[in-house]
Amino acid sequence: MLTLNNFFCSYVQGRNYDLDCERAEKKKLVWQLKHEAKGAVRELRKDNYFLAEEKAKERSLAEEERDEKYHKAMAFLQSQESAFKSGQLGKGRKKGQQ
Repeated sequence: MLTLNNFFCSYVQGRNYDLDCERAEKKKLVWQLKHEAKGAVRELRKDNYFLAEEKAKERSLAEEERDEKYHKAMAFLQSQESAFKSGQLGKGRKKGQQ
């Protein structure tokens, strides 16, 4: 007869004490499959987060370039308009004339 004290001394947590080897192996493989799937999902989530960050960086760089081009074009147009109004270009209105 196995005493309670002997049971606790020889008990190993996490060990499968199932006598049916095929069932024990199947249970072990199912457990392993679940943990591998969870790990794969975790890796995919990390990859997706990284890709989203990279896409946001690219988007912000493109927006900055677009803003810079816009401001350069507006500055050029304002200088052209100023030159035209002051009479430096073409038939702009001269100061003092209406």
